Amino acid sequence: MSALNPPASDPGALKKAPAPPHLVTKRALQQARSGSRYSDSTLQARLVRVAVPAGADLDLRLAAEELALAALIHSHLMDIPLPSVSFANLESKTVPCSAIGGDFSDAVAGEDSLCAVVADVSGKGVPAAIVAAMLQGIIHAQMLARKPLAEIAATVNRFLCSRAPGKYAAMVLVKVQMDGTAEYLNCGHGAPVVVKSNGVRRLDGRNAVVGLLSGAQYRAERCQLHPGDRLLIFTDGIMEAEDSSGRQFSETQFDLLVHLPTTKQILDHVSNFADRRQQRDDWTVFQLRFDGGAQLPLHCACAPR
Repeated sequence: MSALNPPASDPGALKKAPAPPHLVTKRALQQARSGSRYSDSTLQARLVRVAVPAGADLDLRLAAEELALAALIHSHLMDIPLPSVSFANLESKTVPCSAIGGDFSDAVAGEDSLCAVVADVSGKGVPAAIVAAMLQGIIHAQMLARKPLAEIAATVNRFLCSRAPGKYAAMVLVKVQMDGTAEYLNCGHGAPVVVKSNGVRRLDGRNAVVGLLSGAQYRAERCQLHPGDRLLIFTDGIMEAEDSSGRQFSETQFDLLVHLPTTKQILDHVSNFADRRQQRDDWTVFQLRFDGGAQLPLHCACAPR
């Protein structure tokens, strides 16, 4: 008989039953997902080792099992490999504040360009994750169709206003050509940053967040990237991280952050600064390093995040 349905004659059977394989907390999921890409069997095996204690209330265990299954599905949706191109290198990493969250990033490579998005859906947990999964699918399809950035933003805005009232998202859309010509469209998000050999530049220009104003108009801005430039996008959870005394990231901390070379090092620094406090918001950092080489061919292989 299933461990979730013990015989009535043995009221203590529930406490003796082993925990189902998918009962996880945020920490359990992070432990299970640690490292690079993984297989379903490996992930599930790790989840068994960090399962909710078997003595937990039955309703709590069933709810945790459903959340864990949702977390597995969500993690696969959000862990799509970023494309590898000859003229740029991409990295992106997200640390949700609960088992699943509302931050996501994605990118699509065309014949001579690269289009990417970083988004932060309002709210946290399951409701934000559901909206994030829908938006990722919509934006991915729009990027594959090579739609203009302003049209992508307008499409997402109409969708949220009509189908998910009360939910909105801040996001940045970016399109980079092989020659370094770049477009970006900021919808209420923190400013993207370009780190150059001689300094740091914040990219100005903001539009309304998507999902609040049904008639909002969106306009993209332009900039030029040169070989060695790094384009960084942080969601607000990183900039609002607090240390043990309640201080948020300062400009001094931010200046150090942007000069760290990898997304892992950036998130490690944020984690150390936060002094192991309970994380209050999702953390996402996206990096595009422009390498140049406009005449080089595009590679089709995908690189893991």
